[in-house]
Amino acid sequence: MNLYPIMANIEGRLIVVIGGGEVAARKVIDLLNAGARVKVVSPEINPHIAEIKSSNLEIVQRPYSYGDLQGAFLVFSATSSREVNAAVFKEASQLNIFINAVDDPENCSFFVPSFFTKGDLLVAVSTGGASPSYAAKIRRLLERSIPENAEAILRSLRLSRDLLKSDPKFSHLDSPTRGRILKNIVEKEELLNEIALCHNSEELAEFLLKLI
Repeated sequence: MNLYPIMANIEGRLIVVIGGGEVAARKVIDLLNAGARVKVVSPEINPHIAEIKSSNLEIVQRPYSYGDLQGAFLVFSATSSREVNAAVFKEASQLNIFINAVDDPENCSFFVPSFFTKGDLLVAVSTGGASPSYAAKIRRLLERSIPENAEAILRSLRLSRDLLKSDPKFSHLDSPTRGRILKNIVEKEELLNEIALCHNSEELAEFLLKLI
């Protein structure tokens, strides 16, 4: 199976989750954290879902029925019923909506990787549905290898890119030069540690000026 990895912007998009158990609860929390509007359809609702207070969450407490996927950007089927998963997959396919059925690869048009985030950093690992537990193991190994200050580094790198483009102090620099400065920072551990300690635009500008 050949898969093409993407990072989807789902902010403000409608995501439908069929099922209301523990697995569905984890999906709902991740989706809401990513800014999605989420509709949960299930006859039983996990307490972790029921206690969520969010205007972006709609709970429909009944079994899935045809038409529940109308308007969805993505669909997750988190039920223990292959029959329900198959029915949801059929509707999603008819509507050209990507669907993930948990632990049911035959009723999936996409797979969800094992992932973790640190600020703007998002690292995802997938085995294409072959072994989610092995993907989770690799994800844990990678997570332990990420520096503790990764979030601060990325915050400062993002601001540095903006400063190099817009601050008059750097207006004389062409695009290749700005790129080389940022690449030089990323490739040297001591510079990464130093930039992580810059807490505002003034400090970052002083740091960047030293690299020209």
